[in-house]
This record gives sequence, structure tokens and C-alpha cells, in this order.
Amino acid sequence: MTNPSLSKKRIAALLLSLVLLITALTGCGRNSSSPKPITFKVIGELNQEEFRVAFRKDDPLCEIVTAAMQELAAEGQISRLCTQYLGADYSCMSSMEGALLRVNTQSAPGRKLRIGVQDGVAPLSSSRADGSFSGLIPDMAELVAEKLGWTFEYMVINSESVAAELGSGNIDCAWMAASFKESENSCSLSPGWLRNSHQLVVRSGSGINRKSNLKGKVLGITDATSLAALKEDGIFEKITSVWYYEDLNACFNALAAGDCDAVVLDSIVSAYYV
Repeated sequence: MTNPSLSKKRIAALLLSLVLLITALTGCGRNSSSPKPITFKVIGELNQEEFRVAFRKDDPLCEIVTAAMQELAAEGQISRLCTQYLGADYSCMSSMEGALLRVNTQSAPGRKLRIGVQDGVAPLSSSRADGSFSGLIPDMAELVAEKLGWTFEYMVINSESVAAELGSGNIDCAWMAASFKESENSCSLSPGWLRNSHQLVVRSGSGINRKSNLKGKVLGITDATSLAALKEDGIFEKITSVWYYEDLNACFNALAAGDCDAVVLDSIVSAYYV
């Protein structure tokens, strides 16, 4: 026969164990908290600009590629790619049907177009694991080459070396997230094809809410066009220093880690990062 007293003790012990287990689990839930995700916000705009394509000075290729882009604009191809990659149409290239028939120098079929591009600027231009490129700019360049009956290849460059790369013959054109304003005297430039502005981005909760709060701070940038925008705006004279990063991913990693206080970002890719 089972001892009633022993059974009651076992039941009491079991209940106590359950209470302790529930308390421990509840306590763990209270004391352990997942880190909050780091978010970013835009606090101001620096300037307005239009992206252009850079060529060697007085190279007829500038007129040919521009005409091809004008035909693509008339076909709605540039607007289509902008909407596909950026979520909105930021194109500003003038449309002209039959533009290639009006150029002074006709394009010879079968040419290889060597294009200088940036890497790590998604969704505009970034490399894949196999070495090929994806994004708005590579797709645009491919459409131009197809329209001209040309093949193409890419070479990764930075905005500071555009004139040197063109002058050496390493590339035929530089197709980047840039207006190339600083290269107007040394290069031939296409008309603007994509509207953009530079924005200042900070960590949410950093206490930096306007451009005036950046006095004495460190800013992260990826290229010379961002530096030019800071100087044009006048904020460059108020900050402590500017640090260059390899690409936007590196910029935002540094911002998240607190290595810099703000980064300069192209507005057309803002929704991709912020």
C-alpha cells in the first residue's frame, strides 16, 4: 500500500520544482534582452547634381554614346531601369529618336567598349562572385553596347583616377555615380542622365539631428564627389576630419561601430541603406 504522506511529499516536491522552473525561465526572459537593431536616418542634403559619363577630351565616342543613350531614353529603357533598381524614375537624359543617325562620326561595329565602373555601390554597380557586374549602370552600359553592335568589358576604378585611366587608354569611358564636375577641363562629358543629391546620414539616437550638430565630428565618404559636395556646402570647414572607405558597405559598418559620426550618401540609393 502506498504511503499517503509520502505521496503528498512527492506531489509537493513536484509542484515546487515546477514553480522554480517557471521562475527561472521568467527571470531569464527578463534579464536577457536581444540587442536593438542599429538604424540610420538622413539629417540633411548637401547639393543637387546629375550623373554623367566621362570620356577622353574631344573623343568622338562621347557624341556616339550620348546619341545611343538618347535613343534608349526615347524607348523608355532608362526610365525602366531606374524604376527597376531605384524604385522611382530619376532619369534626366533627353529623348531623341534616331539620334545615332545625326552624329558626325558613325560607330564602327564590333568595337570593344572598355568601361570604368565602381564596385560596392549597390544597386548602381557592384560585382558578383564570378567577376561580372550587376546594377543600374552595368545594365545601361550593356544596352548602349548592344545598340551600337559592340562588346564591352568593365574595369574597377575610383573617381580620383578617372582622368589618368582615360589618358592612359586603360578605359574608353568612366560610367560611375558621379557628375565629374571636377574633371570638366580634362575630360569630355555626356549630358546628365541621372538626377541625384548628396545626403548626410547618422545613427538613429546619436543626438545628431541637423547639419550644425556635425561641428567637430568625423565624416565617412567613398569618393571625391562626396568630398566636393562637403566643400561646396561649407560644412567641410566645420568638421574635424574626413575618412575614406572602400565602399558604402564599409562606410555604414564604420558608422554602426561608431568609428565615424556621419556618412555622405547618394540620395538615389538612400532607400537601399537607410
